Amino acid sequence: MKEAWLVQSPGNRCLLLFMLGWGATPNAVQQLPFPEGFDVVCYYDHRTLRPLAAEDFSCYERIYLFAWSFGVWVAEQSCQGLPLHRAVAVNGTPYPASPQYGLRLKVLQRTIRSVAALGGNAFKDEAAPEKYAPSGDFEEPSPQQQVEELDFLADACQKLPEQPHLPWHRAYIATRDEIFPPARMRAYWGELGRDFESYHFPFYTPSIVLNEL
Repeated sequence: MKEAWLVQSPGNRCLLLFMLGWGATPNAVQQLPFPEGFDVVCYYDHRTLRPLAAEDFSCYERIYLFAWSFGVWVAEQSCQGLPLHRAVAVNGTPYPASPQYGLRLKVLQRTIRSVAALGGNAFKDEAAPEKYAPSGDFEEPSPQQQVEELDFLADACQKLPEQPHLPWHRAYIATRDEIFPPARMRAYWGELGRDFESYHFPFYTPSIVLNEL
């Protein structure tokens, strides 16, 4: 699991923590209009997992977690020890390999084979406008890295013991998500869920983040 600080200033007392999904880099959120007074850190490339220690973030008065896609499950594993002021899930659930609340296992297995054979990100929303593709300063993962990451996630989310669930405050559900079926996300999140008009990649809509701060 890699860490990247997009904003880090000694005077900031609030933290935006992004737990990104499979195949994503901080390019996904780098262009957001981050508010003043906030440091910003991203976690990505989940070929390994590690718990985040509360003492490493003790300088912050408030920590806001935004977990996207597979990052929702990763956050459940890694953020248990953090004093979260607000936790927001976006286009994902704590059960990514579930026929009820996530993806079918055979879809994950087929995706791994597709990436290995063809390269690229097989979870890309084919219907999403190309102008919404993330770009920025971080090198995109190679097909081999994507295979390794998804292979690890697909295996770990079925074998690791379930953690107590984080205190999620909101879950955003993109109505045009072609990766995590919206109906399954609604089934899991219930009253916490909020539909919004978007694709699986949500961060071209800054209000998803800014309205929660």
